[in-house]
Amino acid sequence: MLDRLFLLLFATAVGIPALATGKASSCPCVQITPQRLPDLNIPREGHAVFCAGGELMVAGGHTNGFVPTATAEYLMDGEWHQLPMTYTHDHGTALVLRSGRVLLAGGSKEEMGVGQTYGVEMYDPTNHSFTGFGCLDQKRTLASAMELDSGQVVITGNWYDGDNIEMFDGQKFFTSVKPVTVERVVPFLFRTSEGDILILSDRDTRDHLSDTIVVDRLHGEPFTVPLLQQWKPLTYNAPTTADAGFIGDETQGRYTYLMAVRNFERTREKPELKGQPAGQVAVVLVEDTVFTLLPTVCHIPMMSPLGAGPIIYDGSYIMADRHAKQAYLCGYGKDKRLYVVSIGYTERPAPLTLYCTDPLPDCGFYVPALTPQGNLAIIGGSTKTDYDFDNFTPTASAWLIPLGRQDDVTTAASRWPDSLPWCLLTIGGVLLVGAWLFVRWLKTKVVPPARQTDSTESRKEQYEFITDNGNEELLERICQLMDKRQLFRNSELKVADVAEVLGTNSRYVTDCIKDKRGMTFTQFVNEYRVSYVQQLLRLHPDMKVFEAYTLAGFTSERSFFRIFKDVTGMTTTEWLGQFGQTGE
Repeated sequence: MLDRLFLLLFATAVGIPALATGKASSCPCVQITPQRLPDLNIPREGHAVFCAGGELMVAGGHTNGFVPTATAEYLMDGEWHQLPMTYTHDHGTALVLRSGRVLLAGGSKEEMGVGQTYGVEMYDPTNHSFTGFGCLDQKRTLASAMELDSGQVVITGNWYDGDNIEMFDGQKFFTSVKPVTVERVVPFLFRTSEGDILILSDRDTRDHLSDTIVVDRLHGEPFTVPLLQQWKPLTYNAPTTADAGFIGDETQGRYTYLMAVRNFERTREKPELKGQPAGQVAVVLVEDTVFTLLPTVCHIPMMSPLGAGPIIYDGSYIMADRHAKQAYLCGYGKDKRLYVVSIGYTERPAPLTLYCTDPLPDCGFYVPALTPQGNLAIIGGSTKTDYDFDNFTPTASAWLIPLGRQDDVTTAASRWPDSLPWCLLTIGGVLLVGAWLFVRWLKTKVVPPARQTDSTESRKEQYEFITDNGNEELLERICQLMDKRQLFRNSELKVADVAEVLGTNSRYVTDCIKDKRGMTFTQFVNEYRVSYVQQLLRLHPDMKVFEAYTLAGFTSERSFFRIFKDVTGMTTTEWLGQFGQTGE
């Protein structure tokens, strides 16, 4: 009973994270293998990365020697295709508009990131063309942009020059609309339900840290947030994606964002070089003008669970996949591994999972792009020496971090006009199969009365086509759901919950598991839970058994020990003894 009370207090307490202690977090860790994409034609840093027209795209930036490049590249047919641009937009602004076109503006004027520019152009993914058409009201680099419902675009932020708020009318002209209280570099922009825009950052245009975080507004008066006196926003000197951390619902008028914060004011001493984490990172919920910490099941890990020193999250924004209801925060280590924290933001407290890769020596650490399939793409960026970046020797490497569906390369290799005949054939095939299944279903309904009384035979005939043709695919989908979304961690998980997510019914799920695995749904889920407990205890030798089995979805100590022995053939003590652990 005391153990359970402690766990409840622990889960509540970590909703307001404490300072990092240097010990490994209890956040579960999962090894993940990134997919190497083709290299870019030229190395890049300071470029924009986005998806437009269903294609991964990079634009502008600088290449070797810190020299700006007026080129872009898109991924198609397994290779990067290079395009000319009007301007370089090195550390400029790129915004994918609702129309599907991309607005690109500003950037450094000279080599080595010196100066700012006025230049503006538009990218059209339908014909892979760039068109210069206007100029900013204020020359800028490292600015941020946000499109309003009206089609107008708010632009603000700058680097080593003046700052204000200006508006693009959606057609041609850029006009200054309002001064700012504090001049900022790459500020966060958050929409509100009142049609306002909140503007904030932890640094001014000369990279000086702000003692007080002042929030400017497009329409209202500026204000301060007490929470942000302790928890400073994490920002990075690179173009970011508008609405990257948006988890709200525009149709219901809910404008909610996730923002990464850290509970200390950064210094130039770089504590990570001394083997210490640079302050505890947490997540803030921004709902209109209300800022609150997101409660989480465990701390965001600040130290590598592999003993490789601190994980550094500087240089990444939270990327939210609203379809999967997961958000991602990227970090890196001195061992050149990538680390991705997955946040199940719809639950309270939110579960966290840490994904880590093998060392990737030639991977640049750069702001990732979230693909339509729910994966993260890290393309180009600075090479690293320990925890420092080198702007003079960027990388051309491109990586896909597989967190969603695994069909990004296929998507990038086929544009809609080329694949249209195949789409039609696929739709036709689906319709034919659907018609055949409907006829089979009708046959099961029109049977002699004597057979209708035989429920076993009738049910066998009704589900015959599922057992014969669909169970392999359905089981694969069920397993993917368990592996990726870890539904088994929900202690109240029911077969109906799985069926709802998969768009099928409970009978299909239970029959499939029984047919292919020879077990009940409960046994199937418990095997996942036991495997997860084993994984936690292997990765975290100091973790208590009761904490591990609770995180895995078990609610009773007695049932856990019984099920563990049924699944493994050993008691937990016997199993832990193989690794010299006690689990006490």
